[in-house]
Amino acid sequence: MVAAINHPPANALAQRVLIDLNTLLDESLEDPEIRVIVLTGTGEKLFSAGADITEFDSVQAGDKPKENNPKIEGNDVFSKIENYPKPVIAAMQGSAYGGGTEISLACHLRILADTAKVGFPEVKLGIMPGWGGTQRLPRLIGKTKALEMMLTGDPLSSAEAFSFGLVNKVVPASQILTEAKALAARLAQGAPVAIRGILKAVTKGLETTIDEGIKIEDAASAVVSASEDAKEGPRAFLEKRRANFQGI
Repeated sequence: MVAAINHPPANALAQRVLIDLNTLLDESLEDPEIRVIVLTGTGEKLFSAGADITEFDSVQAGDKPKENNPKIEGNDVFSKIENYPKPVIAAMQGSAYGGGTEISLACHLRILADTAKVGFPEVKLGIMPGWGGTQRLPRLIGKTKALEMMLTGDPLSSAEAFSFGLVNKVVPASQILTEAKALAARLAQGAPVAIRGILKAVTKGLETTIDEGIKIEDAASAVVSASEDAKEGPRAFLEKRRANFQGI
């Protein structure tokens, strides 16, 4: 499935965008036909410029959402993406700043346009990253470079983002969706139960020690080994055919 952030002119992550994305994640979770989600942006310039600044005034004023329009937190949505049992690929056809970079960090894999940049300009606005950027960025590229990015507010070019391991691949902007769909197709051929186990073991394991992480891996491996997919894989290999994984 391909989902696009569509909130011109900057694809800001306004409340309605976060709510729609949260609903999409919930609905896709229950659909066995959806095995991978590709998240991209509309337009050529920006994947997302981050939080919607026009909503800042009401938040700072302490305005409360109406009961029929409850507020959803960016951290809740991003954590759902990070812990999602199906791969989520950020297809960044344009630049990402602030919350736009943070949502990409929550995704499992990232493909970036060669003309795009990624950064955290919050310090230049008198604020700081507040949707997990201070935690996910150092885990991906190391403390030193992460601090430089956030303390200066200076963005990384696509080449720099790739060299520091922030993105998996850099391609021409015109090829972003093609590359993302091709990667999604490869992932969709894998056993869903095994993919769920790998995603859980890696994500949860990074939050603890190696010893505890191995326990998480062992528990996930036991579930995977007992699945029908684990029987289908070897059977298909011996029969020299493509495995028909059902996710059970």
